[in-house]
Amino acid sequence: MRFLIKTLIWGVVVLALLCVAAPYGVGWLVAARFDRVVAHLSVPGYLQVVSRDFDRGWFVSRATVVLRPSGPLCRTRPCPVITLDSRIDHGPLAWGAADASLVPVLAVVTTHADLTSLWPRYVFSPAPDPLTITSRIRLNSRGQAWLRLDGASFDVSRQHPVAHVKTAAVTGALQSGLLARRIDGLRLDWPSFSLVRQSGGHLAWRNVHFRAQSAAGGALANRHFSADSITLDNGSGHATRLTHVDLTMRRPQPKTTAVALNIEKLVLPDNSQGTFILEARQRGMNPLAWATLPGRWSALGGRPGGALNAPKLYRDIVPELLPGGSRIQIDRFELAMRDGAIRARGHIQAPPHYRRTDTAVGLLSQLQGRLRLSLPRPILRRLTAYMLGVADTGDPQAAIDARIDAGVRELVARDLIAPVDDGKRYRIQIVLEDGRMRINGRDRPGWKVLVDQLQAAAQGL
Repeated sequence: MRFLIKTLIWGVVVLALLCVAAPYGVGWLVAARFDRVVAHLSVPGYLQVVSRDFDRGWFVSRATVVLRPSGPLCRTRPCPVITLDSRIDHGPLAWGAADASLVPVLAVVTTHADLTSLWPRYVFSPAPDPLTITSRIRLNSRGQAWLRLDGASFDVSRQHPVAHVKTAAVTGALQSGLLARRIDGLRLDWPSFSLVRQSGGHLAWRNVHFRAQSAAGGALANRHFSADSITLDNGSGHATRLTHVDLTMRRPQPKTTAVALNIEKLVLPDNSQGTFILEARQRGMNPLAWATLPGRWSALGGRPGGALNAPKLYRDIVPELLPGGSRIQIDRFELAMRDGAIRARGHIQAPPHYRRTDTAVGLLSQLQGRLRLSLPRPILRRLTAYMLGVADTGDPQAAIDARIDAGVRELVARDLIAPVDDGKRYRIQIVLEDGRMRINGRDRPGWKVLVDQLQAAAQGL
């Protein structure tokens, strides 16, 4: 009996020591790994860690990390910052955590981030709740996190009202490797979002879902994105609407990504409708550069504003999209519209090192590639009309049609295009190699002039 009592007493003492000493040890371990984990938040050229602070306690520690977007993610100066405030409840029981349970853990981390701080010049009324991420780090140092951003309806203003935002709750989950140094899986669900600008314009989507799983090497290489609808309306009668969007990205081999994009219904700003299919693969490209392309393209004025003629496009942006040695291969491109389908396939490869250039011709001279393109006659006629400058001359339609038909015949005579399907479609094959261009099998010494003409025509399409 006395032996049993002693055993129970010693058991209680050991358990008490564990409950007291173990949390202290966990705090020491997390503090020792803190700087290494925070370093993984930095993305050179896009996101930098401004400051970090870790206040180690016995049972609870607190951490603050300040991040600042940089490069193309920073549209205003000075760049805004976002602060991650974390409460770290030490294991093995983490009694003080909001979702405490009897399952032993290394730590439970609750992080809050006020996303409105990314737009410091604007006022949000009422202020939306912060983003909350709750992470449970298991005893083997692997973790799982749950993300939530509550639904909200609020106005955005500066000196005057700017926009109204309405969003459903955003939820997500994340599986991580050792002490969150690697992400193994990610899920994000966003049922609805709507931003209506006071001056006109609408950005919205419904039922957006994103899934990602790690591949060999630990990167989130296998990803799937879907949306029931996406609306991009600038408020000036130019809206793009996408319905039933399905995008899959996977890694068939190291440093290579295969992409499959299907848009069941596409409505362009001129109200033309169609479908879109893309099957392609890339090697050596920077996904973050492509993610920031829409904003940088808009900053250059877009196609109508002359972005295709902007020196910055060829000097800075394209070399970032296609870094030295990278390659894009298009296995299938199809944009099917009322007038027919534009189809293309081919590949393009960047040089190991770029020479500085401010023009499309200077950039194309450095690329190696092959393109096979076919398009329906109505679209070719539109392109020819802009190349000839007869689209808005005010001449009688019969005279305009005659000049367009003559222009098409000249392109055929020069073997720049080849009719197929009894003239219903036209085909062109382009090969870029060592600064030279071959079109439909013939060397074209004057291809640089042709590129300048196509640039001018594309701005008015």
